[in-house]
Amino acid sequence: MWFPWLAAVTAASHLDLLSVKKRFNLLLILLTIAFSSKTQAVSFTADAVQLRGSDVSHARMYWSDGNVRFEYLDQGVPMVQIFDTRNKKITWLDTEKKLYVQRDMNQEQMRLGTEQQPTSENPCDNFPGAECTHLKTVELKGRQAEKWLITMDVSGRDMHIFQWLDKQYKIPLRQENPDGTVLDVKLLDNQEFNGRKVRKVDMIVFSPDGSSVHGIQWIDAELGIVVRQQDDDGGIDELRNITVETMHAGLFEVPDGYKTVDSQLTEFKTEQSVNSGSKK
Repeated sequence: MWFPWLAAVTAASHLDLLSVKKRFNLLLILLTIAFSSKTQAVSFTADAVQLRGSDVSHARMYWSDGNVRFEYLDQGVPMVQIFDTRNKKITWLDTEKKLYVQRDMNQEQMRLGTEQQPTSENPCDNFPGAECTHLKTVELKGRQAEKWLITMDVSGRDMHIFQWLDKQYKIPLRQENPDGTVLDVKLLDNQEFNGRKVRKVDMIVFSPDGSSVHGIQWIDAELGIVVRQQDDDGGIDELRNITVETMHAGLFEVPDGYKTVDSQLTEFKTEQSVNSGSKK
């Protein structure tokens, strides 16, 4: 998730290894929130916040048609991270040293950038090669749901999944897997978070041994994105002060006058070589 070659220029830049790793973990989590469903608004800004016990991390977030920019302070130094989903690039800007690093997105990051809200009536669209049989329409937890049998061939054996798909939002309200795990989802409409209309999705995965994993998401009704998520450990990721607005495309580009870290390293090596030669 981070790049060891940055160590070569730590002395010349505030793109410090440990700081980049910690900050990148935060931004990837928040990026997952932003990309976890299809955004309906063209562009918006928000304050991205991560809470881990007494530790609080902040970043200013700009979203425009799938591209995301984060601005934050790293040990007091203004930094920027840009996710360009169209060109599949990630860019780090050191705004104090006027340096930048740009690399291709990996497969996980590209997947995040293309995820959308489920819209299909058929769950087999999410299970390539499977066979899906619609069993019946039922009421589950006060909501209309379609019950499906999903059959998959695993090493020559049929494996069966039962799924109850919410009729309105096309997400599972319940799923029973062949290994005995069960996903149970409670969906509440017409909720409110930070003054915005949201729907609350409360999810629990039960294991055969009796253990469980619990998580909650709040999905913005206008934008269609997760604006808050919380897990059993108390970890919280959320977007605050959301404002739908138009922004300049230049926010997602490398500004004029910036040098690449690679070019800075080349200049440093050249200078070292010249200095060494003059001492002989």
